[in-house]
Amino acid sequence: ATDPDDGVNGQVYYRIVNYPDLFVISANGSIYTRRPLDRELRNHYSIVVEASDGAVDPRKTTLTVSVQVLDIDDNSPVFSQQDYVVNVPENSRVGTVVLKLTAVDADLFSNITYRIKTESARQLFSLNRITGELALLQTLDFESLAAMGVEASFTFQVEAVVQGGVMPPGQATVTVHITVF
Repeated sequence: ATDPDDGVNGQVYYRIVNYPDLFVISANGSIYTRRPLDRELRNHYSIVVEASDGAVDPRKTTLTVSVQVLDIDDNSPVFSQQDYVVNVPENSRVGTVVLKLTAVDADLFSNITYRIKTESARQLFSLNRITGELALLQTLDFESLAAMGVEASFTFQVEAVVQGGVMPPGQATVTVHITVF
């Protein structure tokens, strides 16, 4: 803002009217944040800035500044459950979907993909990277697995990862029980 008056009457002073706890304005009119903003909490601010002159009875004007808070990758994906437990009948066909995993990320434009973290589980199960569908890679026969010393249940870790993200992946535990009929 400018004021054509001479001396003190022409000096301009600025003040943030409605968010002084979040924003500060310098003597030259530059606006800064007092602390980091979080898009997940609020994505837009309409800041009212008041400019006044140095007169004994100051003249004032206001201006609204629109601030759009941009998103950064500052959230990890979160599964809908920390622990998934599913019962699968023995001799279910290869390709049978036994579970659908879901995870969400509070960041905008999160491209979540899924993967099995536990390597040994990748021999028995496939996890669709996009849909989160967990399917059988082979028939789970209770007696054959017992003969190989494998228990009738499998517990393993899965992850939800944001492609190109910098935050750690979300993690959950899956337990698959083989049921005998």
